Amino acid sequence: MRLYLIRHGETDWNKVRRIQGSSDISLNEFGRELARLTRDGLKKIPFDIAFTSPLDRAVETGKIILEGRNIPLHKDQRLAEADFGEYEGILEEELEKKEDCFLDFFNRPEAFQKKAGAEDHNDVIERAADFLMNVVLPGEKNYEHMAVFSHGALIHGMLTKIYQREVKDFWHPPRQENCGVSVVEITDGTCRVLEESTIFYSLKK
Repeated sequence: MRLYLIRHGETDWNKVRRIQGSSDISLNEFGRELARLTRDGLKKIPFDIAFTSPLDRAVETGKIILEGRNIPLHKDQRLAEADFGEYEGILEEELEKKEDCFLDFFNRPEAFQKKAGAEDHNDVIERAADFLMNVVLPGEKNYEHMAVFSHGALIHGMLTKIYQREVKDFWHPPRQENCGVSVVEITDGTCRVLEESTIFYSLKK
């Protein structure tokens, strides 16, 4: 079976680098265009099951990419983005000016300490691992191509689990771009990453 981990398209909060997390922010028009281009890039992949984060930006990305296919989107809370607690809605620029230690989440994962209701990397990895072990791996018996629509941190968490990396390497490149597609081949319960954050559009706007 092949698992396709697909990050959602751009939102207005992504565009201005506003901490987004579990806030339910919708795609902007550029994000919808990225999803359409990604749909074209994946048109030959015969998906037979699809799961999504319940957040609107992931759901809409999934609906656009699966347009014209008779495949329902199954929502799963485990696929939601990291919850950043009271930091959601704050511009990264503001945190940089204050040298706020919350930025360790992105810059120094091994040093990050939970604060203001935010999840940490292990929380995200645990959710991703639970979905992997209890949904993805059992799915190998029944499906050939599984699509999962999710978020940057969650996908990095899933890859961290698959590669058995330490938390310090949580953000190991390549970065999961908006609508980036990572592909994992699963054979007899063993995962092998084939692609990471493949994109079907130009990064130039």
